[in-house]
Parts: sequence; C-alpha cells; structure tokens
Amino acid sequence: MIVVVGISHRTAPIAVREKLAISKDDLPEVLEALCGSPVLGEAMIVSTCNRLEVVAAVARGADAEAAARSVQTLLGSRAPGIEPHLYSYLGADAVRHLFRVASSLDSLVLGEPQILGQVKEAFEVAQSTGTVGVHLRQVLPRALRAAKRVRTETNIGGGMVSVPSVAVDLTKQIFGDLSKRTVTLIGSGEMAETVAKLLRQSGSRILVVGRTPERVQALCDRVGGEGRTWDQLSESLIAADVVISSTSAPEYIVTRDLVKSIRRPRKGRSLFFIDLAVPRDIDPNCETIDNAFVYNVDDFSRVVAETQNARQKEAERAEEIIKDAVRGYDRWAEAAQVTPLIVAMRASFGGVLTQELERSFKGKLKHLGEAERRAVERMLDAALNKLLHTPSQRLREAATAGDDGARLEELVVGARELFDLGDALDAEEPLQAPDSRATEDE
Repeated sequence: MIVVVGISHRTAPIAVREKLAISKDDLPEVLEALCGSPVLGEAMIVSTCNRLEVVAAVARGADAEAAARSVQTLLGSRAPGIEPHLYSYLGADAVRHLFRVASSLDSLVLGEPQILGQVKEAFEVAQSTGTVGVHLRQVLPRALRAAKRVRTETNIGGGMVSVPSVAVDLTKQIFGDLSKRTVTLIGSGEMAETVAKLLRQSGSRILVVGRTPERVQALCDRVGGEGRTWDQLSESLIAADVVISSTSAPEYIVTRDLVKSIRRPRKGRSLFFIDLAVPRDIDPNCETIDNAFVYNVDDFSRVVAETQNARQKEAERAEEIIKDAVRGYDRWAEAAQVTPLIVAMRASFGGVLTQELERSFKGKLKHLGEAERRAVERMLDAALNKLLHTPSQRLREAATAGDDGARLEELVVGARELFDLGDALDAEEPLQAPDSRATEDE
C-alpha cells in the first residue's frame, strides 16, 4: 500500500514550509532514515518551492496508519512543531493525490509544467539511493504517464504558466514596460534561466549574480545577460529595479542590513524583491525599509487567481484522466495481493511433487535415462500449472471484484488452512506482478 505524508502551500505558509526544506545533498540520508523504519519498505521525496511530500510503500505486514505516523515522526524531528501542518493520504487516496500532483492539479499555478520533471527527478534520486521497490516502480511510471496524458489531451498548460511566469507577470504589473528596467537575478539554476528567458522577451537588462562563474557565464550566454561575481552583489542590487532570487542557500542571502547599506547610493529609488526560493533568500524584514518591497511564492496567489478560472474546465477533463489512471493502478495492486498466496501454493505443491519424484527416481524409476527423466519432470510441471490455473484465476477474480474484499479474504483463509500455507506466506517473499497483463497501463 502507498502512503503520502507532506506539507504544501495549501496547509502552511512559507515561513513554516521552509523549516522542512531538505537540500539535494541531504535527500539520500533522509530516504535511508525513512526506510530504516520497520513499517516502511520504500520511499521517495518530492521537494519543490511549494511542497515537500514523502511517498512511501508500506512494508509487508505493516499497518498503513503506522507507516504514516512513522513518516510524521521523522519529519517532525527535522522541524519541531511542523506536525499540525502535515497531511496524510493512505491507499487509493495516496495514489490519486500523487497522480494529481504529477499532473499539476494540486499546484499553486494550475497546469504549471515544472512539477512533472520534479516528480521524475525525485523518483530517480530514490532509485539511485536504493529506496525504490516494486510498488514505487509500478505507481511512479503510471503517475508520469497520467501527467503526460493530461498535458497532451487537455489544454490545462496552454500559454505560459509557471511560478517563474507568474513572477514576471507580477513584475510587469508593478512597472508596466520593462524595456528600460534592470533586473538582477541571484542564482543561475533552472528557475533563474526560466525567469531570464521571459525577461529577455520583455527587453529588460539582466544582471546575473552567482557563486559559480562558469554557470553564471553559461546562463548569460543563453539569455543575453551580464554576469556578475558574488562579491559584486551589492553593486548589482544598487543597479536593479527588481531583484529575483532563486538559490538553494540555507540562509538569507539578502539581509536587512545589506538593503539598508545600499539606500544612499540608490537615492530613494524603489527596489522590488521577488523571492522564489524555499528556504527564502530575502529576509522578509527588508520590507520594513522605506521603498523596499518583498514578494515570495505565497504572494503569487492573487496573480494566479486571475488565470485559474479559464483552466477550470480543462482541470475537470484532467480529473477524468486521473481517475482512469488510478483505476489501472488499483487493478494491478488488487491482483498483486494474491501473488504471495499463489507463489506459496506453487512452492508447496511443487515441493511435494519434487520430493516424490526424486524418491521414484531412486526406486521404481531408477532405470530411466536422462531424457526420460526430463520428460517426466516436464509432465509434472505441466500438470501443476493446470491444477493451479483455476484456483489462481478465482483468487485474481476475487481480488479485482471491487466489493468489500470479503470473498477474497474467505478464499485466502480457506487456502491457508486447507493446504497449511501459513509458514510459506509468512516468509516475506518479494512481491512481483502476478502476470504481464497486470503491469501494463490499463
């Protein structure tokens, strides 16, 4: 079973969310700590400026609620006081939520394209860390495929819609014509590049400040910006009309004291800060200084609201795609429930047949040659397949019946008792898909 535990722009302001921010370097350590819990078998972490979510698979035999509590405890240990802002989804609700997140239906900006890449990257990090197993390998590709269907079969992402585009829209609302304005970008990552490309279309002068000169220059070459070294930050702020920051620094880059120190050379000109980072790059107390204005990702809601209505009908179509994708995963998960029992039946029956066959090969059938022995083994294997075909089919039908599961439970309990399969089922065999059909996108 899948569980999701997290925090987002819907449940907490940025001042709370940034307490739980996890750097890329720390992700493997946190993933390993999660999977160190006896109730968690697999885990990945989706971390963006608007959310941090743990997507986990419950260990076999463990309780889903206990698994969710384990995640809550670990997150709480990293950010004391965060628990009231956390949400949890279990089972089918967790799968649906994950599919909606990947499809940008739960984003601050409905239809924004970045989240799909962020979810994919989260999966890849978890894979390289070794915290992905059969459940996440089933649910994540399905989530990504559902998200791609949403983007190709609806117009939810029509136009330029993303947190960076909203930041640029806000800048335009403030200044109108940007062709005579200077924008200082702090950071040279993907978010900064997206903003820079949008600003270039508006004719702004772009200054790029970063800690790595090579990355700064590469970005400037792509967007027509002017590179600045890190020790030129102050003079880059003096020159700017707007400062847009999007680094992964753990502390404020622009402090109140720094902004105070540049007031005189700026000669009273207003300075607008747009902070796209989580944790924040700009000290919010900068806004207490005259003519300094600070906006962060939570302040984009007003701008976003103006574009949401036009996308709502597309979102409704997208929800139907999500329902279809979730049903496909549910069918796999339900069929997979009975796999351990089918495997145990095959192992038990096959073991008895093998034992008796070896006894016969040493006794009445010892005169058989190698070819004849292989023929007898193949015959018994075919007989075993035929004997187990109908019971296996009945179990899978009960698993996918869509009722309350009473029929499936009755069959599982009956089989365990009739064939004494308790020890085999408790052996914690790795779960595999029941057959090739169950792993296809349905």
